[in-house]
Amino acid sequence: MKRIVTLICLALATLSLAAQKIIKPGVKTPTTFAIVIDQTSYEKTREAVEAYKESIENDGLGTWVLIDDWKSPEAIKKLLQKYHADRKAPLEGCVFVGDIPIPMVRDGQYLTSAFKMNQKRDWKESSVASDRFYDDFSLKFDFLKQDADIPLYFYYSLRPDSKHYLSPDIYSGRIKPLELEGVDKYKLLYDYLKKVAREKRENSGNVLDKLTMARGHGYNSEDRVAWAGEQLALREQMPQLFRPGNTIKFIDFDTMYPAKKIYLNEIQDDQLDVLLFHHHGAPDTQYLNGYPNVSNIDPSIENVKVFLRSKIPAKAKKVGREKAIDEYVKNYNVPRSWCEEAFDKSLQWKDSVNNEMMDIHTYDIRKLHPNARFVLFDACYNGSFYEKDNIAGSYIFADGKTIATIGGTVNALQDKWPDEFVGLLSAGMRIGQFNRMTGYLESHLIGDPTFRFTDNSKIGFDINQALALHHADAAFWRDKLNHQMPDVQAMALRQLHYAHDASMPRLLNDTYFASDNFVVRMEAVRLLGLYYPDQAIEVLKAAFDDSYELVRRLGSEMAERNASPAFIPCLVTATIQRGHENRLGFRLLNALGAFDCKELSAEMNRQLEGRYLYSDTLITKFRRMVKSNERHFVEDRKELADDSLKINTRCNTILAYRNHPQPQMVDDFVRIAADDKADKLMRIAALQTLGWYDTSYRRHDIVKALSNIRTTDADLQADLTRTINRLKER
Repeated sequence: MKRIVTLICLALATLSLAAQKIIKPGVKTPTTFAIVIDQTSYEKTREAVEAYKESIENDGLGTWVLIDDWKSPEAIKKLLQKYHADRKAPLEGCVFVGDIPIPMVRDGQYLTSAFKMNQKRDWKESSVASDRFYDDFSLKFDFLKQDADIPLYFYYSLRPDSKHYLSPDIYSGRIKPLELEGVDKYKLLYDYLKKVAREKRENSGNVLDKLTMARGHGYNSEDRVAWAGEQLALREQMPQLFRPGNTIKFIDFDTMYPAKKIYLNEIQDDQLDVLLFHHHGAPDTQYLNGYPNVSNIDPSIENVKVFLRSKIPAKAKKVGREKAIDEYVKNYNVPRSWCEEAFDKSLQWKDSVNNEMMDIHTYDIRKLHPNARFVLFDACYNGSFYEKDNIAGSYIFADGKTIATIGGTVNALQDKWPDEFVGLLSAGMRIGQFNRMTGYLESHLIGDPTFRFTDNSKIGFDINQALALHHADAAFWRDKLNHQMPDVQAMALRQLHYAHDASMPRLLNDTYFASDNFVVRMEAVRLLGLYYPDQAIEVLKAAFDDSYELVRRLGSEMAERNASPAFIPCLVTATIQRGHENRLGFRLLNALGAFDCKELSAEMNRQLEGRYLYSDTLITKFRRMVKSNERHFVEDRKELADDSLKINTRCNTILAYRNHPQPQMVDDFVRIAADDKADKLMRIAALQTLGWYDTSYRRHDIVKALSNIRTTDADLQADLTRTINRLKER
């Protein structure tokens, strides 16, 4: 029997080796690239793959083609690591073409920008589709299982002893054709690859001289101060766009109602190079508009009627028509006739047409010719390449000239820096390098990651070779600290951090206080707040009143997560002086929970003494939030101590603090984690939540306390190890 099993294994191995085909680069270049494709896709699109390979090599990047019926992600990762380790021509990036295994990552939600879902839910929903498995070689994973329904899904747990931050070694992209009824997905793939080859051949000298930014409703609290700050930063990052002969355009969702009309026109502009979208999203939808923002009485009434018509029919299915109408008449104090309109068939049809025009859907894109060469989706789920249909894929597989897009596979944080290093695109940086340097666990480039514009920035060196061959090269990047381009200065700071330069905290501190550039200061704040929190206090205090809105906003968030009492005076001052800024005001109110309620009130009283105010609106909001937080902590502690409540309810109370790791609850969570008589699920929830205190001024106390815990339970030990490693890793 043993001999038979051995023979079977040898036969399978032989078949695997026979199926695998490797085509070497056709040119010698300083770095290389890899096209990873499945056997069927290659056979059906061979001519297009060869044309695509040739287009990359004509751009000075020798290209491998790796063909197989890939049975697992590990086999692919080993090849990528092998070619990256080649000192003569290291691999700088790759693209996964066709049906390539999709890693579904678990136990690593802290590497996303916002995703925090209970992993007890369906694994398809509670895992993160992520190619960081392939491109960040220092991340360690344990294989869990292959999905029974969708064989391309491979589930992995991020190991407790892994690195717990992202720093991809190479860039990657996905070219996975849509799977639509009645459509040959291999023809989609063939046409796209030929399009890329054609575009690179016919427009090889294309410079980034036309950019549009567009946003949808609800993004960043619709704050025009944030919107203006981003425009000023782009002026700093790509000054050439603001010169005669070049074009930069900013379109807001309320420029024309519905915005879809002008956005779809803009998408098809044949000369458009980059389109930056800021909005909410779903896998198949770009959300642009809500109800019209009106002030006159008639359209205001119509908005109310539309709202009622959207809600009452669903309610009627549960409780009956008359009862539903009665309920809405009473709750909203509206005429009965308005509610009865909810069952008017002609109005229902009108509403459905109007709703259709509010947003962009994948089927809209398929009717168009998207021409923006690169599109960034700063939105939830638009990059869900693992779905049969998705927004990012619709753009590249439609007729037109769109070559690459970037989007997220799960929900995304609004308060992030989507334009970090975007100025380097004008210097010829490959789109793949852009995503490598700015991506989260969920961030994915859909399309050709080697695509780039011709340098029109006068950068003075090859940015792609610098990022590939001088990654973490302290000597090379220290020389770039005073470069004329602010984004090069910012990249130099990032690379010196990767090089573990001992002078980083002092360099970042000095850079912040000396730099006139928004983006350089933002990079200094970001690196200090995330990786050197003990040395970040003075810079974060100054950031509350920085002239760049994004520094103020993200700096206040980092101060909240640090939570040192030293920030209380700055937080109070910012509330008084800048609490009217929509998004910053939102962040400041949220940050109050991280600080002692009595100290906050005392500091507010101190700063108001002798001060004349026309309105106390902001002060009233502040005091209400402080009192609410005080009650909140009392109620949460009661829930945690109440044995009559369901364990899931108490666990959710603990896990909610992942969004806001407030130091007031540290001792409570440590006590639960250390209590060997406490429910195991509660202990795990406490341990996992304590992992989110990775930049807290109390993280050293947490590590010390957790290091004294002893357990023989494998699950508890895994989360204990993972949390301690996260808090110590800096």
